[in-house]
Amino acid sequence: MNSFQLSIVLSDEALAAALARAVAKEYPYVQVTVGETDSADFTIRDEFLGTPAPVREIMDRVLALSGKDFAFVPKEDSCPFTAFTAGGGGRGVTACAGLYASFQASRKKRVLLLSLDPYAPPTDPQAGMALLKKVTTGTKAPMKAACVEIEEGLFVPAQSGCRNLLHQLDAGDAAAFFRGIEDSGEWDEVVLDVPRAYWYWEELMDMCETRIVVVSADPLCGQMDEAAFLQLQKSAERAMDCPPRTVRFAPAQDTSARVGQLDLYGQLGCEVSALAQQLAAR
Repeated sequence: MNSFQLSIVLSDEALAAALARAVAKEYPYVQVTVGETDSADFTIRDEFLGTPAPVREIMDRVLALSGKDFAFVPKEDSCPFTAFTAGGGGRGVTACAGLYASFQASRKKRVLLLSLDPYAPPTDPQAGMALLKKVTTGTKAPMKAACVEIEEGLFVPAQSGCRNLLHQLDAGDAAAFFRGIEDSGEWDEVVLDVPRAYWYWEELMDMCETRIVVVSADPLCGQMDEAAFLQLQKSAERAMDCPPRTVRFAPAQDTSARVGQLDLYGQLGCEVSALAQQLAAR
């Protein structure tokens, strides 16, 4: 990935130095210079900075206005995409995806957790949305710059609103978005929470190396989940090269009404951790 040259020229030198340190800490691909430089891709001046704002909001505006296109060098071993889904809602797909991502991050991996639900809780009330919108429309900007780290090694998109931009992606945009993430070298694994109601459900699931179908113990819901599992199995059979693997996951823990903080060491967390270890061993 190419670097981004940022120059900070402020009348308040102490503020310029503090902002430079904060940017360097949160955005490792940005090379920051305090003072004027001809090689800068963008220069922050007094009139741009205006009123005090969070570093994330400042960098959202910088990267959106800079016009610089990032170029990623594809990794030989691209990061795997693991998707959780079910035949309908209320199966605990979000809980299972979150626990799986948390477990993988606990193993010193850099994990990106993405939800395709129509609505998602805000992850950063002060986050600007400009950079996330830019990334999801295929611009090769670093995804990590548009994320917030919710625990060590585990990142989710930083968004201030409830309407989920990822849910609005069609199959073509999702494919371009995923290619940028895969080639960036920023992640060791991407975990997806994919509701069955997503319009391009099968197309998106076919983009993932591993598809995990959460099967409910409820007979009626379980039938819908099994149908989703069979549908994905058939789509895998049509793949010419490297067919994705489809896994059936029927946790003993009731996942239909999980609220609050997910517990990686609770019953469901232990079941999901065991699933992750089984997948890694195959």
